[in-house]
Amino acid sequence: MKLLKILFVLSIFFSCTTEDDYVPFQIEQVFSDTLERVIKVDIIYVQPSTRSNQKSYNLDETHFIDNLNGSFFHRHGIGLEMGDVKTLINDELYDLRDNRGTESSTFLRETQDSYKEDRLSIYIIKRAHTVAIAGIGKDQRALITDEFLYETTAPHEIGHALGLFHYSEEGNIMSQIRPYLRKDFTLRQIDVMKSRIDEMKSN
Repeated sequence: MKLLKILFVLSIFFSCTTEDDYVPFQIEQVFSDTLERVIKVDIIYVQPSTRSNQKSYNLDETHFIDNLNGSFFHRHGIGLEMGDVKTLINDELYDLRDNRGTESSTFLRETQDSYKEDRLSIYIIKRAHTVAIAGIGKDQRALITDEFLYETTAPHEIGHALGLFHYSEEGNIMSQIRPYLRKDFTLRQIDVMKSRIDEMKSN
């Protein structure tokens, strides 16, 4: 019973473990000029107070957003548009190894003053500073460890940030089963994300 309670609490906050998302996946990229919904995306690098250099992540932000659009979102009429690139100095969030079991609540608490309600905010931290967490998503915020930015973890956590729950069907982006097989959303999930984008832009 105690184990079930722990699993239930973890599921509420949508923190996702790594499993085997390292396996390469092949998804044909599709880009569109006619999009039904477009949402700005801020990239926020989390750094400790002892070092503040976003270049240490070595990420091409434009290429990252283009990859998400081409692989997962444009085909469904949703566009992610590059917003601001910022740095958040936060020791507690940077080193989630000190927050074993409370990673999700730490993320939501430590980012509540650094995101804009009309945008999707993607926080990036070093994989070496987590405890088996690939990403966390909720309330238009997603935290993704740097090693999983180009895996299906990224659209999975963005899905959570845009209102989606886990989905049991294998191959679905929101599935927790065999992450390397994840490739698409359902029509219902797409509608939920579009509705959430409308709500965000109306704030």
